[in-house]
Amino acid sequence: MGTSREIVARENPIQSAPLHLVVADSVAAFGVDEWSRLFPDELENWHYYRAVEQAALPGFSWLYFGVRESGTLRAAVPAFVTDYRLDTTLTGPLRRATDALSRVFPRLLRQRMLSLGSPVAEVCHLGFDRGLDAATQRRMLDAILAEAEAFAAARRIGMLAAKDTSARQDRLWADVAQRRGLRRQPGLPTAALDVRYASLDDYLRSLSRATRRDLRRKLRAGAALRVEWRSNVDDVRDEIMRLYRQTRNNAELDFEDLTADYFRNVLREPDARASCALYWLGERLVAFNLVLHDGRRLLDKFLGMDYAVAHELNLYFYTWVENVRWCIANTVPVYQSGQGLAVAELALVSPPQPHAPRHFRPRRTPRAARPERPGTHGAPRTAPDMSAALRTWLAWAALLGFETLCQVSLKLAGRITGAFDFGADAFRRALETPWLWVAIGCYVGAFLVWLTILRRSTLSAAFATSAIVFVAVMFASWIVFGEHIGPLQALGAAIIGGGILLLGADQETADATPPSTGRHGWG
Repeated sequence: MGTSREIVARENPIQSAPLHLVVADSVAAFGVDEWSRLFPDELENWHYYRAVEQAALPGFSWLYFGVRESGTLRAAVPAFVTDYRLDTTLTGPLRRATDALSRVFPRLLRQRMLSLGSPVAEVCHLGFDRGLDAATQRRMLDAILAEAEAFAAARRIGMLAAKDTSARQDRLWADVAQRRGLRRQPGLPTAALDVRYASLDDYLRSLSRATRRDLRRKLRAGAALRVEWRSNVDDVRDEIMRLYRQTRNNAELDFEDLTADYFRNVLREPDARASCALYWLGERLVAFNLVLHDGRRLLDKFLGMDYAVAHELNLYFYTWVENVRWCIANTVPVYQSGQGLAVAELALVSPPQPHAPRHFRPRRTPRAARPERPGTHGAPRTAPDMSAALRTWLAWAALLGFETLCQVSLKLAGRITGAFDFGADAFRRALETPWLWVAIGCYVGAFLVWLTILRRSTLSAAFATSAIVFVAVMFASWIVFGEHIGPLQALGAAIIGGGILLLGADQETADATPPSTGRHGWG
């Protein structure tokens, strides 16, 4: 890839020198020192991103956007491209239903997405050179988002997003992303524990009496465990992947699918910032915990557990306390949890310091310009494009048509079939009625259109607006069957219309973009 495009700041120029916006497919396009200058003291550093690239995570390709001025890197941010499942944040019966649907129609719930950030990083690492003022940072971020949009459109990538933007840059993202049509959403919480304790007992005494008593009881269940901290796990690679798969299969939300090379590569980083805690029950490996650390912080990345004994041994809590113990023993002052902090764990952070990163909700990118055919010249042909509002209106019109025709067809099928006694002859008469098949086809069509509407609207707004179907069916019954519409029915239709105006306005959804499946999503 390694493409670049020159950008000239025409309004309030940063300096007289032009800016060059670089798009690369590897962090190796940037030097270690220049990357580290933009991201000082980051545990997920240049070497971490290089390790991730070489891990070949299925379903992801990597991008990096950088801004250079006179050859000097002034801003940079990693990104990725993936097939985003629109039902990623669903759980329970709804997710099982969409999984079944996806097996029949594999592409129905998938949308190609370009997102700034990383599926395996705790925040979207957007770095700037020291000394750049807020206005300059906004212009550079706006240029990066514009280039990301153009990159996505040229490759027919349908959605653009930013994942886990840092709270420290919240104002910057809010100002720029809003202009680009990205809507803010809350992320999953993390927490930072101040570990300035003389001993583990001091930490336990900092907790409430009830929490302390409950935690001591949980720790007694794991008294037989043996903990081993390592920087090389090649000899237990298969066991680690078994625990990882088992834990991932028990997770309600998942996004990335880690490989054995991910764990090996991260642990082999040349600056030795990664360790893996192994938890043994006799000769049996029952848990592992991958962490990143330096002299200032321990970052909890991924936890894998054997669910045959996880609850019995309280492995989730045992590993938390072991990380606290390690921080105390190695005088590391901060223990940072991964994303999706469990409610039960908030009591273990004293004083509580939960923090939720931000996401910026995926939005559709402009339709791509078709590339020129080989041997032709001139401007590329632009594919016809309808406005988002028009497409939404057409989708609603199709839904009304399908739903109304479905009900009318069922009525006609019932008239032809006559009394239905659930016998074989009744089923035969029904199946021989063309109107029944029209109704079934309309039902399937309405279902598919409804999924399209939900892609573009929040559930609360779309569901409220769908009440208009009742009004449409009422008028269709009047036209086709001559059914009477009295004053009460007319009043009811007016009330439904008023309710739609009050409840149907599209609002920002609180559903989070899929998180990285870190330790705290797996409790």
